[in-house]
Amino acid sequence: MNSLSDIFNDLLSDTFRVPVLLQIVTLVLALIFWFRLKKLLNLENRLWPLEKRYKYISSFKQLADELLLLFVSRIFSLALDNLTGVAGLAFFVTGFYGLVFISRFLIILLKFYAPIAVVSRFDHSLLRPAYVIVGFLGVLSQVSDLPSLLASPVAMIGGDNFSFNDFLLLLLGSYFLVTGTALPAWGLTWLASNLFELSKPAFRATELIIRYLIVAIGLISILVTVGVNYTFLAAVSGGLSVGLGFGLKEVFSNFISGLWLLIEGAVRPGDVLLLENGSGEDPCEVLELGMRATTLWRDRDNVELVVPNQLFFTQQMVTYSGVRDRYRRGQVLIGAAYRHPPEQVISILEAVAATVPRVLAKPAPKGLLLRYEDSAITYAIRYWIEDPMNGISVASQVGIAIWNAFSLEGIEIPFPQRVLHMDSTVSNARTQI
Repeated sequence: MNSLSDIFNDLLSDTFRVPVLLQIVTLVLALIFWFRLKKLLNLENRLWPLEKRYKYISSFKQLADELLLLFVSRIFSLALDNLTGVAGLAFFVTGFYGLVFISRFLIILLKFYAPIAVVSRFDHSLLRPAYVIVGFLGVLSQVSDLPSLLASPVAMIGGDNFSFNDFLLLLLGSYFLVTGTALPAWGLTWLASNLFELSKPAFRATELIIRYLIVAIGLISILVTVGVNYTFLAAVSGGLSVGLGFGLKEVFSNFISGLWLLIEGAVRPGDVLLLENGSGEDPCEVLELGMRATTLWRDRDNVELVVPNQLFFTQQMVTYSGVRDRYRRGQVLIGAAYRHPPEQVISILEAVAATVPRVLAKPAPKGLLLRYEDSAITYAIRYWIEDPMNGISVASQVGIAIWNAFSLEGIEIPFPQRVLHMDSTVSNARTQI
C-alpha cells in the first residue's frame, strides 16, 4: 500500500495534467459566459406569464438563473468533448450540478407542505454541506485514485487500523445524523398523525422521540461499520449508565420532564407564565419547549430565559393559556384617610381605571374596601387586561392615574401615624420633682 504522502503527490500531479486543466478552464469560461448572460436576460426579475395567478411560478422563478447555468455548462462540456474527446470531469461537474438543481426544486416544493423552519434547517444543515463534500470527493475520483486515498490508514486504536474512509464516516455520519434528522422525523410523525390522529403536543413529542431514536440507531450502526468492537460499545453503555445515575441524572430528569410536558400539553408555546423572582412575579412568554429546557421571553428587559424542564414539576407556576385566552386580572392597592366616605373613594377608583387605555371595559373595573388599617383604609381597584405581558406597565399607569385623581378630588393618602398617650400621674410626679 502506498504511503499517504505518495497518494497526495500523485493527486497533485494528476490535477495539473493538461486534459484536466483544459476541462477546468472550460468550466470557468462557461461560468463567465453565464454571468454575462444572466445580467442580460434578468430572468428572476422579469414578470413571468401567470405568475400572479399561481404561487408556484413565483416560487420557482428563483431557480431560473440556476437552470440557465446548468444549460450553459452542459453546452460547453459537449463542445469540449467534440473538440478533444476528453470531458469526463466536465460532464461529472455538470451532472452533479443537475442533481443539485433537482434537490433545490424539491426543497422549494417541500416548503409548501412541510414546516418552513424544518425544511430550511434540513437544507442548510444537511443538504448544502453534503453538496460540498460529495462534490469534492467526486471531483477527486475523476482526477486521481480516490479508493486508495480513502483506504489509507490514519490512526490505530486498540490494534485496529482506521482509514480515511472510517474517519469520514464517523465524523460526517455523526454530523448528518444530528443535524439532518428533523425532516425525516417530521415526515414519519406526520404519517403517524394521519393514522392515529395525534394532538399537537403528542405530535411534537412523537417527532422528538423518533428523531432521537434515529440518531441513536444511526450512531450505533456507524460505530459497528467502522469496526468498533462490541466490547468497547458495552463499556461505553456501562459508563453512560453510571453517568446517568450520578453526574447526568439532572440532564436525564430534564429529558423525561420535557417528554411529559410535550405529551400532556400543560405548557405550550405562546403561554404566559408568572415566575417568582424573589421580589415579585415576572411574566414570561413561552417561546420553545425543548427536550432539556424551555425557552422563555421576559418582556421587561427583552431577555430569553432557559428554564430546566423539571422545574415545572417541582415548583408551582401560574399559567395564562395562549390557546383558551390571555386575559389577566390586575390589582392596585391604595390607602385613603378615614375622613373620606368609602363610596366616594370606590367611585373615583372605578372611574379612573376605566380611563386607562389598556384596561378592558368588560369586565368593568371593580373597586373594593379591603381592610381597616392603623392609619388608613386600604382599597383595591381590580381590572382586566388582554395581554398578561403588559401587567406591570398597566398597573403603573393605573397607579399614576389614581394619584392624579386623588390630588384633584382632595383625597388624602396618609402617612403611617402613631398617637402617644401620656399617663397623668406620671406627668404630675415629674412636675413635683
